[in-house]
Amino acid sequence: MDNINNLIDGLKTSSVDANFESMNFYQSKLLSNKNEKIITSIREHLENCDEFIISVAFITESGITLLLEQLKKLANKNIKGKILTGDYLNFTQPKALKKLLEYENIELKILSNENFHAKGYFFKRNNVWSLIIGSSNLTQTALTTNFEWNLKVNSLENGKIAKEIIGNFDDVFNRLPPLDLLTINNYEKLYNSSREYIKTLKLNQKSLTSEEIKPNYMQIQALNNLEEIRKIKDKALLISATGTGKTYLSAFDVKAMNPKKVLFIAHRKTILDKSKDTYESLISNKKMCLYGEGEAQENDYIFAMVQTLNRDEHLKKFSRDYFDYIIIDEVHHSGAKTYQNIINYFTPKFFLGMTATPERSDNFDIYKLFDHTIAFEIRLHDALKEKLLCPFHYFGISDIEIDGKLIDEKTTIKNLVLDERVNHIIEKSRYYGYSGDKLHGLIFVSKVEEARSLSEKLNERGLKTKALTGETSDSSREKAIEQLEKGELEYLITVDIFNEGVDIPCINQVLLLRPTDSAIVYIQQLGRGLRKSTDKEFVVILDFIGNYEKNFLIPIAISQNNSYDKDSIKRFINRGTEYIPGESSIVFEEIVKERIFENISKTNFSTRKNIEHDYKLLKKQLGRIPYLNDFYERNMIDPSIILKYKKDYDDVLKTLDSKEKFGILNDKEKNFLKFLSSFFTPAKRIHEIFILKHLLKVEDDYIDSLNCLIENEFGLKNQTLNTNNALEHLTKDIFKSLSTAKEFLNILEKDNKKYKVNTELKKSYKNNFYFKTLIDDLISYNLNYVKKNYTQIDNSTILKYKEYSKQEAFWYLNLDFNNGYQVSGYTAFEEEKKVMIFITADSDSSSNYNNEFFDQCRFTWFSKTNRCLSRNNQLTTEGKISQNFYTLEIFIKKISGEKFYYMGQVEKVLSTEEIITSNGDPLVKYELKLKDEIELDLFNYLTI
Repeated sequence: MDNINNLIDGLKTSSVDANFESMNFYQSKLLSNKNEKIITSIREHLENCDEFIISVAFITESGITLLLEQLKKLANKNIKGKILTGDYLNFTQPKALKKLLEYENIELKILSNENFHAKGYFFKRNNVWSLIIGSSNLTQTALTTNFEWNLKVNSLENGKIAKEIIGNFDDVFNRLPPLDLLTINNYEKLYNSSREYIKTLKLNQKSLTSEEIKPNYMQIQALNNLEEIRKIKDKALLISATGTGKTYLSAFDVKAMNPKKVLFIAHRKTILDKSKDTYESLISNKKMCLYGEGEAQENDYIFAMVQTLNRDEHLKKFSRDYFDYIIIDEVHHSGAKTYQNIINYFTPKFFLGMTATPERSDNFDIYKLFDHTIAFEIRLHDALKEKLLCPFHYFGISDIEIDGKLIDEKTTIKNLVLDERVNHIIEKSRYYGYSGDKLHGLIFVSKVEEARSLSEKLNERGLKTKALTGETSDSSREKAIEQLEKGELEYLITVDIFNEGVDIPCINQVLLLRPTDSAIVYIQQLGRGLRKSTDKEFVVILDFIGNYEKNFLIPIAISQNNSYDKDSIKRFINRGTEYIPGESSIVFEEIVKERIFENISKTNFSTRKNIEHDYKLLKKQLGRIPYLNDFYERNMIDPSIILKYKKDYDDVLKTLDSKEKFGILNDKEKNFLKFLSSFFTPAKRIHEIFILKHLLKVEDDYIDSLNCLIENEFGLKNQTLNTNNALEHLTKDIFKSLSTAKEFLNILEKDNKKYKVNTELKKSYKNNFYFKTLIDDLISYNLNYVKKNYTQIDNSTILKYKEYSKQEAFWYLNLDFNNGYQVSGYTAFEEEKKVMIFITADSDSSSNYNNEFFDQCRFTWFSKTNRCLSRNNQLTTEGKISQNFYTLEIFIKKISGEKFYYMGQVEKVLSTEEIITSNGDPLVKYELKLKDEIELDLFNYLTI
């Protein structure tokens, strides 16, 4: 009966009134890749179904790769599925069919010699079918980036629409024979001949048209910047992710500038060879040579190894101003003496430094070297969005346990290459596969001996691998790379030597078998597989995650979110595919999620080491003292984390940068700064900070005027209650009995009906520039933070599914409870008829009761002990709750130590029961139903 009512409610929302409240699952929905990738919805339905059907015209291996984790779960649970596809135009890939044939729970069939165009994904849960019909085939682009239209509708299994669609499918499916390997092999011959014909056509067309190589959109922007920079500067730094064409970009710029003499410097001959080829493909009217392989003075453009050119006998062959334009590749190495010799010797008209990773672990200031002039930045997400890189499919999978203990940083080499682990690696690499016909893999390990031993073990099992270490000669490395490219080797196994300076576009699988100690190194290694190649559609990244202390760096690195905000990291782990631009996808196994969540929760990011790292880096980038808003705008460690290290930024600056001369704050200035930093930062509504910003500019103002300003600035109406509450916080009228606030001076003063800034604060703001700088910085950061993360759209200043402390929960609901953060489980407000309920989802194992979620709306909740529904024939607070007397405001966190997520209000108390605990204490058990469903990624986090 519940399903029928839910379906009817969902139909009302979908087809009658969009404002009608119903459960999201039962609503019809358009899936188009616009606001959410279609693959996200397909995955969610697969993970929660009892039976599934996929009927699509085309299936590719990239489409199957997107679903590998879900298909594995379905196979483990033996959930049956049917898949129907066609051979129209020979587009369906045989490799994808062979993969599907491996699943015993899936019945696979193919419709031949018919113009089969149907696209549908059908999922049955209990007695409800979710039916997705539209334009999307089972391909990577269709499920991630293409402009598609698919309509999801729901029907009971006896409903007319389900009967017609499933019946229509069964009519076709049941008349076809099961697909077997022989049939696929026969089809593969037709497929291969068709692919060869198409490839030949493309080659012939290419030979007939000499298409000019042109800069892409991002390169055009960078070239325009360089042109403007050269008018006022003689050097610039280009930051460009691996594989995004920075060498081509430099060649385009050289071609535009048309210098007489050019020097291109790198530290590896392979880089020089490919760079010379790139320049020759774009610039035909200049003579070019590798230094040492031709007469330098007879050539216009010289490509030189830094190890050779830096020596005096080579440098002195050229005058200091001999070269008009010098390009230094992998310029992050320029702190080395070899680079410095060259840089300090030559005085070209323009120096261009190029790197993918300017953030170095050494203390060299690369930004200062280039006068803090950054021509352009192309980071990983920018490159993926602009399709400059090959899409990747990342799988965070669990490493094995040895003697009941997970692999970690202390695991011995002997255990790292145990047969059990080697078999595990092979099994996973085969299951998740690779793009194309041949495996071209790269494996990163943490120890040289591990690389050698693992190579031996893999070779014993029939794989073709070679270990490369720092001791391997350049010629041996080049030979091994050539063997990998030709398919003579399947894996190269290395420690760190391939982090940069190597270009192997054919790599279609990367295995990470090492702990993550650096987000920079992690992206360097992942990036080895991101170069585009004609023979690969995607690259598979397999990350074997053990019990590593810093495994939280993985989502930080891939998400490119360096704020260390715990909520952001958790959301990325649950829903990473949505946060990655383009066709790439992210999947973490459930056990891995738990492992990383645990480390996130117990790790203190507010350490001197973390903050000092970003402080020094940002200071180098800016060429000045960085302030809180600089960290925020530059996507570095979040200011709220910085302010947990010290109570205000003045203390942070003087601790981290004692050699700098900063201003002086008197006791009152320090008091104001600490109050704003601890109580009002980060802001989760605009009122307090905006009011302070305004009143610092004027003498005083009225509440009505402040409301008008808020409406004009933010479009928010009816803000009197919120504005008045904010003013009471700033004047400390609410905080009178709050112990932690007693030490602080009030920020505002009230004079009759007018409000103004505290006289002492205003005086210091005008007279102490350092104090003013710190206050303005706090205001800027808080306003930017709240605009981005807590945008208010109506008269409510508390937002569903956002994080709040207990004190903030009372604050932003305008409930004047001074000691809110000390509340245990729930607090009732009789006048407002509200109850604030704070729930920890994962109760302590010693607890007498555990909260249980039935779905995204319904869950159990327990009162405090020694409580009942009535006493002396009078309803208690708990009794009133059971009678729906109060509005219940719900806040839930997963574990102790976290902040709470606001879930909105309870629609109804569904049931109530007085029970006795195992200790003999009475309490009340409730089943509550929220007005709105908890959003899915948050629900998954709370219930995992």
